[in-house]
Amino acid sequence: MPISALTATFAAIILFFNLINNKQNNNSMKNFTKLFCMAALCLFGITAVNAKTEKVHATFENPSNTNTTWDATTRTFTWSTTWYNQLRNIGLPSGDITKYKKLVVDCHIVSGEKFRILFYKGGSNLTLWAEDGVNEFIIKDALEAVAPNDYNEYLLACDEICLSGSNAAAPGEAVINDVYLETYNDEGEKVYATFENPSNTNTTWDAATKTFTWSTTWYNQLRNIGLPSGDISKYKKLVVDCHIVSGEKFRILFYKGGSNLTLWAEDGVNEFIIKDALEAVAPNDYNEYLLACDEICLSGSNAIAPGEAVINSVYLETYPENESVDIPDITYEEDPGKPAGEFVDFKEAFPTLTPRIGLGEDGHPIVLGNGDVVVGQRSKNVVADLSDYSKLTIVTSPNMKLVLYLNHEVDAQQNASDYAEADAGKYVFMNVQADEKGLIEVDLTQFDKQDLNCICLPWDNNNKGTVWYLLLTEKVATGIQTVATANTDNTVVYDLQGRRVQNAQSGLYIVNGRKVVIK
Repeated sequence: MPISALTATFAAIILFFNLINNKQNNNSMKNFTKLFCMAALCLFGITAVNAKTEKVHATFENPSNTNTTWDATTRTFTWSTTWYNQLRNIGLPSGDITKYKKLVVDCHIVSGEKFRILFYKGGSNLTLWAEDGVNEFIIKDALEAVAPNDYNEYLLACDEICLSGSNAAAPGEAVINDVYLETYNDEGEKVYATFENPSNTNTTWDAATKTFTWSTTWYNQLRNIGLPSGDISKYKKLVVDCHIVSGEKFRILFYKGGSNLTLWAEDGVNEFIIKDALEAVAPNDYNEYLLACDEICLSGSNAIAPGEAVINSVYLETYPENESVDIPDITYEEDPGKPAGEFVDFKEAFPTLTPRIGLGEDGHPIVLGNGDVVVGQRSKNVVADLSDYSKLTIVTSPNMKLVLYLNHEVDAQQNASDYAEADAGKYVFMNVQADEKGLIEVDLTQFDKQDLNCICLPWDNNNKGTVWYLLLTEKVATGIQTVATANTDNTVVYDLQGRRVQNAQSGLYIVNGRKVVIK
């Protein structure tokens, strides 16, 4: 607790006991009221005090080797050799020191021009230099200037900070007036990314050189970088410090479900105020990504590949103690209910299939972008044979856009539009859109086969909503005739697209104005 808060607390306690004592002595109500108000003001001061800068001063101990001395009375540090001359164990914090902004070394150098300040990690160290007078170092900037590729490792896992004589001149002597670390003033806490091996073969991560590379323009994410997921609304800032070796920029993806919001990192230090940056990208639903973020990852540019970037550090920083921001709650649609009519629920018709429908926190199937509504994979395997049904009805959000894959006979990992002409006719690729009531109706009788392979969303992050029901209508007798042959002198045959057919194969056709199944 800051000193000002402790002072206020102490004052409040004293006043409180004074208040009780005065009341017991039957002092006037005026004094009672006055003391009560003073106590309340002090207590208010406790809650109103802002987070202040805190300092941690060095507490010097005897050196651990014979090449240095420390005189606590005169505060004098001396070194007798040019090597192994550290004044260690000076009592500054170790481990994660990222909350400290500044190191101050106030000294008078009696002999020699300067001495060293060593930040240790393992057997190695980074060196700063103290000269006569008050030396102030912004720690991150000072260490980054010394070791731009790995300074963050010393900030995150510092073993020790110590003083050390110059390696060029010995003996030497300096009076150490003060040494202290100073925290950030009203700054938030930082959470650094801890990179793992990529989950796909299109990206690589070299931990030794801190290099991220991508070889393709798609599926090129460096995922699992160890940043928090879920509700990330307490984080104010995202910082990506990088050097782009090839290409102009790369992507930073905030995922929720199968969709993402994209920010761009360019060469240098990129600082994003997260709420503002995501709101600029998606003003209508940025809050959903802040309140239920699945993952933050890096991703190569979808326009240029291959690419390469050195990632110096990536971290999230919380809001300071005296600052906060309101994030709108996620609002869910109300269940519109099934439309009138006799329907069979898709799950009842195909109990062995589990439609993948992304669920919101309260069970609503919220849909955000591609992939959250998938009945099956796009493959030659039949997912659901709908030949017993005449219509597929989808109840969704008003004007919702969906894509249906029907009758796939070829392996498919790309969109239908990417198939070669040789594969034409082996699939049906339908773009459908709900009406203002949220209804989509697909006439299944128009297809030779009724094999449903996949329902998914197009790549459109602004296309979001809720898919409530997948419903099927059973076939009924429609007066369709079955004939052995069709092309006689007196018959005119059309296919279901209205094209006249001279030599009809087996299937469903319009013959003399009637639907006919030709065997």
